[in-house]
Amino acid sequence: MKLQGMISHFILFVLLMLLMWVGVTYVSQNIQYSSAKKFHSGVVRQIENSYFDKQVIKDCERKAEGEGYRLQVESYDRGNGRDARVRLEMSFTFPVIQKTKQYVIEGYAR
Repeated sequence: MKLQGMISHFILFVLLMLLMWVGVTYVSQNIQYSSAKKFHSGVVRQIENSYFDKQVIKDCERKAEGEGYRLQVESYDRGNGRDARVRLEMSFTFPVIQKTKQYVIEGYAR
């Protein structure tokens, strides 16, 4: 009877640890994604405010690299103005299992 109680406690402990790992991973992933989304919005705003200045775009790409992101800005002319497609790639590595997942945030500067 005592062994059965120890086994059930051990199983409960393992399940609680798994649940805690999933929760911590979710919160960590959400924080990193929110930071990347905020960075992306700031880049779009800087590009729009500089009227698509190439030096500002290069500075943003350099800052993104320093933050661990990959930034691609594809600018093109429309008949009545300029547009730019802003693409930010980030990777998230799951703790413990060390599996990496890629995320992409896309938007446009007008």
